[in-house]
Amino acid sequence: MQLDPKSLTTPSKIDQKVSSFCRKLSSSTPVFIEVTPEIWCRQSCCEMNVEKLIEQLGGKKVHGYKIWYVKGKYIEAERHTVYEHEGILRDPTFNVDGEQKILFVRDSKDTKGYDDRPLKIREGFTQKARLLANQLNERDTGVITLSKEESWDVMPSYEDWLAGNRQPNMWAAPKS
Repeated sequence: MQLDPKSLTTPSKIDQKVSSFCRKLSSSTPVFIEVTPEIWCRQSCCEMNVEKLIEQLGGKKVHGYKIWYVKGKYIEAERHTVYEHEGILRDPTFNVDGEQKILFVRDSKDTKGYDDRPLKIREGFTQKARLLANQLNERDTGVITLSKEESWDVMPSYEDWLAGNRQPNMWAAPKS
């Protein structure tokens, strides 16, 4: 199955497949959240972006998963952290594809830290999509993980991104 990265997107609605997948992740109800980054927010640094907002405004961080979907074929959950203040959820971390809203499901068992959760959880709904999910899981075993400080220094800010600076979210380690 060829999966065009541009086709992997936030679900437009919570259909049966999305609902069923989210129930496997959490007993919490998935919610759509607008993406509202600050100019200083960093790409792929969701936990640090939220921590800085908490320093400025109070509130708390909420761990869970951002849902990506190819309708009827493939779905994945990406670990993610959003900001909560006075019961309102906000996603300050911009998406590299420019999407302005996400589907987020809170981790109902919020006993683990951000780094203790799997990077991605994938499911294919067709034989080819299941094969793809397995291949992507295998590929992710070689992903380089940067420290928080390295990530903050390397990843572009929202201001940089608006100016056209693009960078991948992940890098694979060289094969030896």
